[in-house]
This record gives sequence, C-alpha cells and structure tokens, in this order.
Amino acid sequence: MDERELVFWLNQTTKVITMGSRARDDLIAKGVQPDRIAYVLCGADPDFFKGHERSAAGLVGFSAAYYLRKDPDRIFEIVEAMPHRSFLLLGRDWEAYPKFSDLIALENFEYVTAPYADYPALYKRMSVFVSPARLEGGPIPLIETMMENIVPVASDTGFAPDIIEHGRNGYIFPVDAEVGHVCDLIDQAFENRQDIRKTVRHLTWQNLARQIDALR
Repeated sequence: MDERELVFWLNQTTKVITMGSRARDDLIAKGVQPDRIAYVLCGADPDFFKGHERSAAGLVGFSAAYYLRKDPDRIFEIVEAMPHRSFLLLGRDWEAYPKFSDLIALENFEYVTAPYADYPALYKRMSVFVSPARLEGGPIPLIETMMENIVPVASDTGFAPDIIEHGRNGYIFPVDAEVGHVCDLIDQAFENRQDIRKTVRHLTWQNLARQIDALR
C-alpha cells in the first residue's frame, strides 16, 4: 500500500488514534483530515511503579530490546565516555549486538534480562533514564521510569516532547546529537531536584481508556 492509498483509507475511518502529537501532525501533513485524528498518550501503572528517592549514586538506565533503531552504538559510546557513572541496560536480545562483548566488558556497565514483574525493583536502582533511539512510537519505558521518579534524558522522537519539558522534568536532545551533548545532559539530570513522578502521574492506563472511550 502506497502513501496515497493509506491516506485515502485513513480518511474513511471514524477515528485514527496516534501515540503522540508528532505522529498526528505527520499524518495531517500527508493529507489525513484533522478531524479524523486524535492523539492519546500511553500510560503506566502508578501502583506498580510507586516512585523512589533518587540518589547521586543511582544508576543511569536504559530499558529496551535490541533493535538498530535504538541506536546501540550510541549507548556503547555513552557508557564508554562516562566512566564516572554506572549504567544498567534492561532488555533482551542484546547478545546480537556485534559489539556486545566490548560493551559487557566495560567496568561501569551491567546488563540484565528480567521478567516484567522485576522492573520496579530494577528501576529503583536508577536515578537517570536515557532513551537514545533514532525512531520511536513511545517509548513506554519513558513513562514507566518517570512514574518511578527517574529523570529522563531522551531523543526528540516518539512522544518524548509531549511529556518532557526540557530543563524542568527532563531533557531532550536532537536525534543526531553528539554523544558529548547527551553526556552533559545526563550529568545535568543528576542535579535535577524536581518531583518527576508528579509530572506524569495523570498518565495512567485508566485515563487512556477514558480518553479513547470519549472519542466514540
């Protein structure tokens, strides 16, 4: 199906729901009728991710399965460039990354695969969360970690600009930003004293369901 055909069929729908404002705006620019589109942000469970007090000794975390769009080389370069920070990568399939043996050998790096039930405990070890992807629909871990009161440092993709106010409840960097710039933002994030959880407390699955139901 080419783009023109996709736009035609989307304009026959009752409603097209996107995960963020950028995806909505992109569809409108392609010709989808604005009144056909709504964006509804995803959520997290505040009773599952209860929040915690951050510390200067907290970890810098990544939470993602291995995909090229997650920019694994940038993750490697960030960890390598910041020996004064400790990093935790939570996800799966990273053994497929060609440089995985070099990454896992770094003294300030830890890799964990775990069931979802263990995520809150692992997030509690983090003070800063980094989402370096070059392309995102979400990511959902961005909301989860913010709900857990972790300061986000995220690439300008997906719904990051919808929930992060740069310099207040997190930091956003251009998709093609230099690694040094990202590292500077990570260090800034450790100085942030904001209650991050408070800024996303409304992003629950219940509220998402209510918003979708209201679109009918």
